[in-house]
Amino acid sequence: MKKTIAFAAGIIFAAAPFFAQTSYSESDLVWKDDFDGNSLNLDDWNYEYHEPGWVNNELQEYVDSKENIYVKDGNLVIQAVQKKARGGKTSYTSGRINTKGKHDFKYGRIEARIKFPSGKGFLPAFWMMPTEENLYGQWPKCGEIDIAEVLGDRTKEIYGTLHYGEPHKESQGKAAAQGKSFSDDWHIVACEWEPGEIRFYADEKMYHKENSWYTKRKGFGEVTYPAPFDQPFYIILNLAVGGNWPGNPDRTTKFSKNAQLLVDYVKVYQKKSYDENVRKPESGKAEFRTADSDGNYIRKDGGSWNFLLAQGGKGSFDYDGGNIVITSDAAGSVDYSVQLVQAGLPMLKGAEYRLSFDASAEKERTIITAVTAPEAGWIRYLKDTKIKVGPQKKHFDFTFKMNDADDPAGRLEFNLGNQNSTAAVRISGVRLEMVSAPQNSSGKKSVLPDGNLVHNGEFQEGENRLAEWSVSAKNGAKFQVTNTDNIRKFRAENPKEEKIRLVQEGIPLVPGTEYLLSFDSSSASSGKIKAEISGKSFEASLSSGEKKFKFVFTAEKEKSSALSFSFDTDGTVLLDNVRIQENAMLVNGNFSFGLTGYEVYLNESVSADYAVDSLSEDNAFCMNISDTGNLDWMIQLKQNGITLEKGKKYRIEFDAKSTIDRTIMFALQRDGSSDNNWIPYSGTQKIEVSKEFKRYSCEFTMNEQTDRAVILSVSMGAVNGKQITRKHTVTIDNIVLEEKGN
Repeated sequence: MKKTIAFAAGIIFAAAPFFAQTSYSESDLVWKDDFDGNSLNLDDWNYEYHEPGWVNNELQEYVDSKENIYVKDGNLVIQAVQKKARGGKTSYTSGRINTKGKHDFKYGRIEARIKFPSGKGFLPAFWMMPTEENLYGQWPKCGEIDIAEVLGDRTKEIYGTLHYGEPHKESQGKAAAQGKSFSDDWHIVACEWEPGEIRFYADEKMYHKENSWYTKRKGFGEVTYPAPFDQPFYIILNLAVGGNWPGNPDRTTKFSKNAQLLVDYVKVYQKKSYDENVRKPESGKAEFRTADSDGNYIRKDGGSWNFLLAQGGKGSFDYDGGNIVITSDAAGSVDYSVQLVQAGLPMLKGAEYRLSFDASAEKERTIITAVTAPEAGWIRYLKDTKIKVGPQKKHFDFTFKMNDADDPAGRLEFNLGNQNSTAAVRISGVRLEMVSAPQNSSGKKSVLPDGNLVHNGEFQEGENRLAEWSVSAKNGAKFQVTNTDNIRKFRAENPKEEKIRLVQEGIPLVPGTEYLLSFDSSSASSGKIKAEISGKSFEASLSSGEKKFKFVFTAEKEKSSALSFSFDTDGTVLLDNVRIQENAMLVNGNFSFGLTGYEVYLNESVSADYAVDSLSEDNAFCMNISDTGNLDWMIQLKQNGITLEKGKKYRIEFDAKSTIDRTIMFALQRDGSSDNNWIPYSGTQKIEVSKEFKRYSCEFTMNEQTDRAVILSVSMGAVNGKQITRKHTVTIDNIVLEEKGN
C-alpha cells in the first residue's frame, strides 16, 4: 500500500486459488477488536494524519473526523468524503488508522472480516508495516505485508502482496471472489506469516504464498534470511482515493455508502513459539542470454519483441526482417502508453554496453528509449533518453556502464506514448553489444556506501550472521551472533587468554590516510579486548555497561590490512558496530569517492536524476531537476549516522550553486523515522543559490541530548512551497562539519 506497482513485469502472481487448511485455532487468539463499542478504541488504535499527495499521488487528506472514521452497528467504518468548494475545486478526506506501539506482532495469522467499497478511484487496504522501519532501512528495504487490497472498479478481485528488497521487488497474488463481489458481501481475508513462509487467504482459500525474499541496502551485503520479515509489524486500515494504481475518481464514482470500508473485526492468532532457524530456498542458477556470432544480444525474430499498450494508448506493431514499424492511433497519457520492448537481455555488473539503432518517423516527433530492470525495481541501466526523429533516417548510439548486480532479465524499451504525436516510427538495425567485459576484482573489498571500510560490522549478514569474518576458537571456547529482539552482537563466551580470535581480511586502507577505528563492547566480567590493524595494537578495558571505544591510526604501507579482535576475560564479551572510517565528522565531504557516505531520496512525484560530476566539476554532486514536486523534502541529499554531543558548538559549511536562481534548504536533524520527530538541531537553514559557487555556513549549539544518529539533509524540493518545473541543476561540494568547542 505504501507504494504499489501492479501489473508490472517481474511481479509474481499466484495461480488459481487452492484450498488450504490453516494450522491456527481459537486457542491461539492473542488479540481482537470486534468494534462493538460506540467509538474507535484509542487504547488499540492510532489516527494517522497526512496531506494529499503524501504517497502514490493520492488525492485524499487523512483526518480523524467523525464523518471519516466511526463505529456503527458493530462495524468500523472508514468513509471517503468528496467535497466541492465554490469555484468547482474538489477535495477528498478519508481515514487511516494503525496499531503501532499498542499492538505489534511478529508472526501469526492476521485476519479481518471486511466489506470493501466500490467505485473508480477507491483503494482500500488491510496491511502491515514494521514498527522499527529503520532496522533494515527505509521502504522497501524494511518490508511491507499487504494482506488485502481491492480496486474499487474491480471488486471481484483481491490482491495480497509482499514488498521488499533494494532494488524494490514485490510478490503478488490475486484471487477471484467466491460468490458475491468483495463490495457486495462480507469476506474473511487473512495472511499467515511464519519464519520462511507467508501465505494469503480469501474466505479460507489460500491463493498465494511466498518463501523467497531478501533485504539489503545498495552497496551492502544481503541481510540474513528471513529478514526483513523477522521483526514486529503493526496493522493498518485505510481507504485511499485516487493515485498511481487505481487512478482517480471519474463521473461514474459514487460516494456515500459506496465509499465505505466496513470492518466487522480484526483478529490476530499466534503460536507459543516459532522456529526462526530457517534457510532461504536455493534458487536455480540464472541463465544469461548469449550474443549472436556478431556480438549482438538483440534477438532478430519478431517473436522476441512485445508490443504493449496502456492508459489510453492505441496502435499496432509490424516486423519484417529486422525492420520495425510502430503505428500509433492514440498517444495515451504516459510514456509507456505505446511501447515496444525486448526482454531477457543479460546485464553484467561492471560491463560496458552500447545500444545502437536507426530510426525515422513520418513527421518530426520524439521517442524515448531505455534499458530497464523489470525484475529489480524498474531501475534504469540506460536512463530514459528522449530522442528526436523525423522523415530522414538517423543513427543513434548510446554507451552505458552497468553498475548494479548481475541481471539476466534486462529490457530494452522504445516508448512512444504521451509525446504529443501519433506519427508512425520506423526502427531498424537494433544492436546491444558488450563493449568491455567486467573487470575481475579478485574479491577486493571496497568502501561501503556509509563510509565504513569494515564489511558486516553490525553482524547482520550471511550464514550465522558472520559474513566477511573468520573466527578461530581454541579449547572449546564458544561464540555466536545473538538475535534477541532483532539485536545482533558478536558474543564470545569465556575467551580468556585469546582463545577466540575474530578476523576480517582485506580492509581497503589507503597508506598515509588517518582513520578512526570504533566499536561497542561490554563484558559481564572485567577484562580486556584487543584490536589490531595496520601494525597497530589497541587495548580497551571492558565493563558490564556497553561502551563505545575509539582509536585513531594512520595506515602504513606494507603493514597488514587485516582487522582482528582478541579477548581476555573470564566472562562473556559482546562486540558490535565495528567501523573504520576516515577521521572526520562527515564522510567523503568532497565527493572524491563518488556517493560513498550519502543517500539520495527522490519522491515518486518528482522528475530528477543525479550524479557526481568529475568532468565539468571537480567531483561535485549534481542534482538535475525537471520537477521539484510540491514539498521541500521530496528531493534530498542525505548523510546518516553523524554524532552531535550535547553542549558542543558546531559549524557546517559547503559550496552550492544552481543554474537558475532558487532556494534550497539544509539541516542537521534528528532521525524521526520511528516517531516522526525530526527536530532540526541546527535549525532549518534556507539559502539562496545562483549560477556561481558560493560558500554557505551555519554555526549552532547542540542543545539536545547527545545523538549518534543525526542526519544531514539538503532539501531541493519545493522549498517555501514553490514548485519548480523549469529544468535546472543544483550542485553541492566540499561539505565540512567541524566541532567549534563548548
